[in-house]
Amino acid sequence: MARRLRRLQQSALKAEHAEQQQRQIVEKAGLGLFELDLQHRSLQTSPRFAEMLQLPWTPGSHALDAWLARMPQASAGRLRALLDGLAVGPRRLFLHELELSDADGLPYWVLLCGQVSLDAETRHTRVQGAGIDISARKRAEVDLQSAKAALGEQLEDLRRLHELSSRLLAPGTVEEQLQQVLATAMEIHRSRCGLFCVPHEGRPRVTAQVGFDDISAAELERLIANGGICGMAMRERARVLVQDMQADPRCQPIRALMASRQLHAAHALPLISDQGELMGVMSIFLRDARLPNARERTAMDMCANKAVLFIERARTRAALQASELRFEAVLDASAVPFGVLSPVRDASGQLEDFRLDYLNTAATRALKGRREQLTGRPVQDIFVDVWQRRADLLAQCQRALLRNETCEFEFCAPEGSRGRGQSFHCIVSPMGNSLAVWAANVSDRRRHEQQLRDADRRKDEFIATLAHELRNLLAPIRQAAHLASASSATEEQKRWGNELIDRQVRHMALLLDDLLDISRIARGALLLRLDRVELGSIIDNAVEAVRPLIDAKQHRLLLDLPRRPLGFDADGLRLSQVIANLLGNAAKYTEPGGEIRLRARAGKGELCIEVSDNGIGMPPESLGDVFHMYTRLGSSDEGKPGGGLGIGLALARGLVGLHGGSITATSEGPGRGSCFTVRIPLLHVSQPGPREPAPAMPRPLPTRPMHVLIADDNEEAAQSLSALLQMHGHRVSCAYDGAQAVAAFSADPADVCLLDIGMPLQDGKEVARAIRELPGGEQPLLIAITGWGQEADRREAIAAGFDHHLTKPVDPEHVLRLISCATPQPRSAQAPAS
Repeated sequence: MARRLRRLQQSALKAEHAEQQQRQIVEKAGLGLFELDLQHRSLQTSPRFAEMLQLPWTPGSHALDAWLARMPQASAGRLRALLDGLAVGPRRLFLHELELSDADGLPYWVLLCGQVSLDAETRHTRVQGAGIDISARKRAEVDLQSAKAALGEQLEDLRRLHELSSRLLAPGTVEEQLQQVLATAMEIHRSRCGLFCVPHEGRPRVTAQVGFDDISAAELERLIANGGICGMAMRERARVLVQDMQADPRCQPIRALMASRQLHAAHALPLISDQGELMGVMSIFLRDARLPNARERTAMDMCANKAVLFIERARTRAALQASELRFEAVLDASAVPFGVLSPVRDASGQLEDFRLDYLNTAATRALKGRREQLTGRPVQDIFVDVWQRRADLLAQCQRALLRNETCEFEFCAPEGSRGRGQSFHCIVSPMGNSLAVWAANVSDRRRHEQQLRDADRRKDEFIATLAHELRNLLAPIRQAAHLASASSATEEQKRWGNELIDRQVRHMALLLDDLLDISRIARGALLLRLDRVELGSIIDNAVEAVRPLIDAKQHRLLLDLPRRPLGFDADGLRLSQVIANLLGNAAKYTEPGGEIRLRARAGKGELCIEVSDNGIGMPPESLGDVFHMYTRLGSSDEGKPGGGLGIGLALARGLVGLHGGSITATSEGPGRGSCFTVRIPLLHVSQPGPREPAPAMPRPLPTRPMHVLIADDNEEAAQSLSALLQMHGHRVSCAYDGAQAVAAFSADPADVCLLDIGMPLQDGKEVARAIRELPGGEQPLLIAITGWGQEADRREAIAAGFDHHLTKPVDPEHVLRLISCATPQPRSAQAPAS
């Protein structure tokens, strides 16, 4: 028995020891144990459980109500409610999170887990369980919920900002888009009022607002400038946060306005670009007197950044549009055609054409169309079959597009296309995925170049023909001179040779006069001698001039003239020259034995003169060129009909034009003759034009010889003229440059000086001035003999002191008459110039 009792005692001790170890393990695990007797309302706890409930621990059993009374009221109430529920509830096991409050009122949580023991009558009598502090977990859950809520808010903010970005991409005014930015910032702040201001002359100007519709923009701007956070943020260029505008002295001017809307807090942020430019201020107003949280400030920053980007983009777009407008205006005002081509590809992606996307005014004018008709169309439609005709052009354009290089080519618009027949010099440059094309219209240049080539060719032909004509004139002169020097020549042969030389020299002089007249007409220097003339005498003079040529070729000349004499105002000499040229051409370009008809009639205030023939005629394409310089109607080859210098018709047109008339040519074709028609207005009353001085009237030769000084750097010309004058009994001195002439006159003054103009050392004008300035003695007769025969040359010679101006080759008889009329004058009086 004793042994059994000891064993029982040992077993009890072991069990108690095991229970204590178990309790220690539980305590070390952070669990607090409790046992509750509901029937007797007593409680037994472990030290850890008492600590959890923030109560001092004492061993043994405690009265439940006294124990609860020592706890904070809120915690005791929650625990009592839990225990009362266990006393009447059907549960045997329970698990409950008990929220308690510490002495400072801060919450903490204990998880209770226990088992309810029932008596025979199913009444709860005892509860055994454990508790563990789960405050850390609960706080983590709260933090997690807070983080989840914050994340949700941030995601919502991002959604709003994303929608804002999409809306900002849509077209709209700056004010409309800034209103969108402001609305998004207000949604994030849960605000009902906001402002968006931009700086204007140092003050904020409202460009967008919400919640201030009942106040004028001017009044609102005045208030926020004086005390609003917009003005503060603008001046400080920094974020402004106001927790309570009713208490902040900086907001005194806007307190009444904000109080009327129950607004307390404010959040203002300046918009500053990367370059430091202040672009505006965004302000949000809150009903609660609180500072914006970090999320709201971050979202505000993002809205501000978007506003800055939008404003910069809007400015850039406006600047780009203005630049494009300026560029387009410059292009449109340019006289050079310009266009933009975009590639057109087939289904396989191969380049097959280009589309015309843009044309300036010069290009539309060159293509003879309207811009809206031409743009958007393929090049192939505008220039028919252009790529088939010029495959190289398509290849060059493709190479420019692919290799990003500039190319140049010339292009002539084909027949059947717009701008047909026009030539363009094109410069093609890549411009992104398009081609910029400058096309200078070189049609006129090409035509002018061809005209220059034709003129150069005609000039060469003219020079060759001039040489031929001069040789033809010089050949008989040379032969006649040889004949005159031959010892076996008879007097009759010598006289015939002299007459031939005189005729050829006169012919050569007329040839040179024609050339000079053409030059005078081209420079506007030829003046008409308008006088009362009679048509019959003009035609008689012209016919007389060409009669030898007509008779030599055995032509028949038919005249059809008015029966009554016709008088009118004109330059008779020049009109005779015109008619003589036309008759001469008809004679030259008509086979021997041909017929030439000259018809004149007056009517409707004009004189019409027609010269027609049955000669070689002209092709229709040559009719427009016959009046050009150096144009010759026939061949210049010797032995063939035609010849001439090709200046006769050009001279005729110029002379007719000076009379205010016109000249035209018609022909039915080669071999069918030609007809030239001259129309001149009939002037019955006119003012005579300036006249050239008339030659001096012949006077009887004096009986006494004269001392004549000849100065010419052409020694043979001087010596031949000297021999002529000596043969007539005059004493002659010769000089071969200007200095010799002055020295010779100073040593032996002459009665008459025949001076060349173009001499070395001193020209003839300088010699004339020097002679006129010599002291003492008598003034000689000064005669200029020169190859310079323009009117300006004559005026300069007279101004230099010459009495007469003669053009080479001079008529010896005229020179002899002038010398015979010379009367030396004293130095104080000089003979009048002529």
